[in-house]
Amino acid sequence: MRYWIGALLLWLSGYSQATELVIYTWEYYLAPEIKSRFEQETGIHIKEVNYDSDEARNRLLSGGYPPEFDMVSIDSLSLKDPMWKDLFIVMPQWINQQNQAQERAFTENCGELSVPYMWGSIGIAYRRSQVSSPITRWMQLFEPEAGLLGRIVMVDDTFDLISVALKAAGYSINTHDKAALQSAYHLLRKQQPFVAAYQLSFAAIADSNIGKDVAAAMVYSGDFYALQQNSPYKDWTYVVPEEGSPLWLDCMTILQTSQHHNEAARFLAFLTRPDIAVLNGKALGFTPALQKNYLPSAILTNPVIYPPSKQLQRSEFYNADVSGDALRNAIYFAVLK
Repeated sequence: MRYWIGALLLWLSGYSQATELVIYTWEYYLAPEIKSRFEQETGIHIKEVNYDSDEARNRLLSGGYPPEFDMVSIDSLSLKDPMWKDLFIVMPQWINQQNQAQERAFTENCGELSVPYMWGSIGIAYRRSQVSSPITRWMQLFEPEAGLLGRIVMVDDTFDLISVALKAAGYSINTHDKAALQSAYHLLRKQQPFVAAYQLSFAAIADSNIGKDVAAAMVYSGDFYALQQNSPYKDWTYVVPEEGSPLWLDCMTILQTSQHHNEAARFLAFLTRPDIAVLNGKALGFTPALQKNYLPSAILTNPVIYPPSKQLQRSEFYNADVSGDALRNAIYFAVLK
């Protein structure tokens, strides 16, 4: 079924244009040309409100009085929590029916409350001129050379922060073994003197207090381009470490409290069209959640946004049961307190 059939069904069912959709999402996560093109085609304006961590987003949305948002981008692991069933609508069937290009595994992971958006790896960005040898392993971020003291940035995220420490120690990101998690905790505590900030890499680079001193960072794959744009230095490089990476999948949802369900559904149908998804991904430096045969070589051969095969084989998506792991929460708060 072509995308315009879904749009036609909306129009026949009494579709009325809204002037604005408000999307709660990461910064640099929706290409300006995509928003402009949608507005030109429909007359609907897209407004963004940005968050800087999964924790901040989830706290705001679960607070009982969500702001006037229409749509939210959210990671597939957070969506495993049943509390979201009271917050997000079940996706209209025609959205997925009209788009057979999405990878089925991604559709299943995002579930009935959302549609797949982007996926990727977590890696290490570092300045070549500031290290004595290339960084190729996670342990080089947790037991760094002396010149990186106070110059590393780590992501402020419960699961991802602990997972890269697990990878460095040689464990699966999905382990529940207490000894493995204790090893990750000790690595994170040992690393603390070397950490300038726990936040998104490009935000730290843009910070006038610490930005010029940052020399290495834990980075979500597509964020590497935003990091380069915000940095005055041109010797940044990105690597998916030899041990592999935690893989992430982000999904798009519609809030039950939105007054623009039809308009939001129309935007999701637009956003997940293969031509639009690829255009959006190439502009942002992220990988759209499409089947591989829909992705151009410019994405497939780019090691920043599509992990090399050897590292990809060693990488992992989260299992659903990780989301309820109280020990990980305890480690996160102990490290960042």
